[in-house]
Amino acid sequence: MKISIVIVAAIVLIAGAATAQLPPQGYIGLFTDEAHTTWCVTGTPFYSFDMYIYCLPSDQGMICAEFAISYPTNLIQSTVTPSDSISVALGSLPDGMSACVLNCQWDWIWIFKQFLVVNAADKTHLEIIKHPDPLIPAIQFANCNPGYPEEPVVVFTNLYINYNAAEPECGEPGTKSSTWGAIKSMYRE
Repeated sequence: MKISIVIVAAIVLIAGAATAQLPPQGYIGLFTDEAHTTWCVTGTPFYSFDMYIYCLPSDQGMICAEFAISYPTNLIQSTVTPSDSISVALGSLPDGMSACVLNCQWDWIWIFKQFLVVNAADKTHLEIIKHPDPLIPAIQFANCNPGYPEEPVVVFTNLYINYNAAEPECGEPGTKSSTWGAIKSMYRE
C-alpha cells in the first residue's frame, strides 16, 4: 500500500514538472494586467489603461528582447516604465526597442509598462512587430546560451482596443490552450 502511494506521488510530481517546462520557442505579448491574462480593453472614450509587455523565455532562457509596437491612431501614448529587471534599453517602443535584463530569465517577466489613453470608440489594436532596424529585422530574444545567440519568438497576443470580452479576439490566444503540453505539441514533427 505504501509503495502504491509513493508511486502515485512520484507520478504526480513528474507530471507537474513536465507541465512547467518552457516551450521550445519564446513568446512575447501585450496585456492589460500584471497577471498577464487580459489583452482586451473597452470603455467610453476618454479612458486609460496600463499596457504590459510580457516575455516568456524559450527552454534556452532569455537575456534580451528586440521588437517594436505598432500603435493605432485612437491612442494617446504616455509614460513608459521599464521593469526593475531591465539593465539596458535602447530605442523606443514605436521605433524599435532592444532591451536586456539583469539576469537570465526562465519564467514570464514583464519588461515595460506603458500608460495609454483611448480617445475614440474605434475598434483597433496594438501590435508587436519586427524591429525596423535593417540589422535587426525580427521579433527576437537573445537566449542564455554562451554568446547569447538570437532566436525568433512567437507573438502570444496583441492588445485589442474597444473589444468586449465576448469577441473572439478576447478569447484564448492562438495556442487555444493554457497548457505547455499543447503549445509544445504545435512544434513536434
